[in-house]
Amino acid sequence: MRKIYILLFILFSINGLKSQQSLNMELLAQWNNKSLQPIDGDQLWSDIMGYHDSTKNKEYAILFGNDSFYFFDITNPKTTKLILSFDGFSKKSINRDVEIYQHYAYCVSERSGSLGGLQILDLQYLPDSVHEVYRSDALTVQAHTVFVEAERKRMYIPQNSTKVGFSAMDIFSLNNPENPTKLASLQVPLNGLGEAQFSKVHEMYSRNDTVYLSCYENGLYMMDLTNLNSQKLLGVIANYPQRGTNHSSWLNDKGNMIMFTDENLGSPIKIFDISDIGNPRQIVYFNSHPNALPHNAYWKNNMAIVSSYEDGVYVYDLSNVNYPKVHAFYDTYPLNAGGVYSGFHGCWGVWPYLPSGNIIASDISEGLFVMKPKFGIGEKEIKSENSIVEIYPNPAKNLICFKLPDQNEKFNLTVLDIKGSIVKELEINSTNLNISIETLNPGFYFFKVNNENYSKTYKVNIE
Repeated sequence: MRKIYILLFILFSINGLKSQQSLNMELLAQWNNKSLQPIDGDQLWSDIMGYHDSTKNKEYAILFGNDSFYFFDITNPKTTKLILSFDGFSKKSINRDVEIYQHYAYCVSERSGSLGGLQILDLQYLPDSVHEVYRSDALTVQAHTVFVEAERKRMYIPQNSTKVGFSAMDIFSLNNPENPTKLASLQVPLNGLGEAQFSKVHEMYSRNDTVYLSCYENGLYMMDLTNLNSQKLLGVIANYPQRGTNHSSWLNDKGNMIMFTDENLGSPIKIFDISDIGNPRQIVYFNSHPNALPHNAYWKNNMAIVSSYEDGVYVYDLSNVNYPKVHAFYDTYPLNAGGVYSGFHGCWGVWPYLPSGNIIASDISEGLFVMKPKFGIGEKEIKSENSIVEIYPNPAKNLICFKLPDQNEKFNLTVLDIKGSIVKELEINSTNLNISIETLNPGFYFFKVNNENYSKTYKVNIE
């Protein structure tokens, strides 16, 4: 009963937000090209991937079109621009996917007008050019997704169709990043009757040679692939409330909780405790709306960042994982009426792992979005037991006073209203400082004081 109460509380608290286009999310850039010929209705774009060139300190977005891969320089999001496009192996593809390893992009596709293969693009020459260093149909001709576990130098291709057959998932070595070699295929576990427990892996996630396999209606399977000759089933999440077509999953930083989605209308996001991986325990499930369709959910620090099809991008605060809260959202697809959902339209993919903290997203019909969540999920969280900056009085009327440490140190001050909109920004020095607040309307405000060594946010009541 407790988990049902949690779900209803979350849905009740955000049910009325559809009329708003955004909450605590700033749109920095948007790009689209509707001169492209759509497929299957309004399908112009599928997933998206971010790439950070640490040598040049530049950020890029790679948007997957039904004809090509589109590269954008988003280092300065306000001047986001299309740099170039690169033809995909297959033509008229509804689904393309890319994974980054070092400075290489590994590209696959499926549901296309022609068979494709694996492309490897060398990104080190961006922003000037992209070089194709591998193009072959020897390892795959159609695949839904690709995943790279960089630490193990492994590439996984789930649901892999090849010229000689089909595999639930194939595993490749990236010891030579420009020439992957096959290591093994997934050994699908058998049931008590000697039958395969599942036939296809839709998407997967891997960490430390443990893979988390989303296997459609069969649920989520967790396997140890340390020894590819002796693969071990560790645990299964198969019978759970709101079970549907198990789509994709992601671990938290500690690896003791997993979040996953089922790609069905009205099926919420789920979080399970897998500390005892052989006995997973459901913690909570939640959604942006009772009828909404969450697609891809990513865990970053204590936040969940989700592409939610017709609801756009949602960011949830999981500080208390038992009670997820909506932190921010941006509706990339405001074309559907509030509470009315028809399925596969809107935000397909989202990527929240760029160093800037900016979020990039792809919308099936509306293209590229570059966004910044307010209160910055990308910034480094600096924790301090004691406040070295004091703010008083609280409540305050005409002046707010700051007592700073007695040292040569500068701080940035950002004042935000209760909706997360910035109302004042300035630099403060290491002295006692009084700031006029007469222009601020009565109410609650957040005063964030930070520098590279310190960050703390204060809630202040202005009367």
